[in-house]
Amino acid sequence: MKVDTVITLDNDVNCLLLEKANYNNDNYFLSVVLDDNEEPSDEYVVLKEIIENNQNYVMRIMDENVLAELIKLFTKSFGEKVQNLPDFEDAA
Repeated sequence: MKVDTVITLDNDVNCLLLEKANYNNDNYFLSVVLDDNEEPSDEYVVLKEIIENNQNYVMRIMDENVLAELIKLFTKSFGEKVQNLPDFEDAA
């Protein structure tokens, strides 16, 4: 699984994978749930990638301690990306 792809969960909900983080040797994704028009909603979920028998699965993370650690990683990653953006002058 990779960032910027849409996955469909078992309940037919589509999620766009926004950020990836590795925590305790597992991959996690910050994802936004897409609405019926395939537009981002205001609902975000954190998904853990599980690979079994060469198949990829995801599990929603609800543990507050794990979520707190992952949010730190996602925030750090986002901050690094923003710092690496080129400077843009305001268009007048």
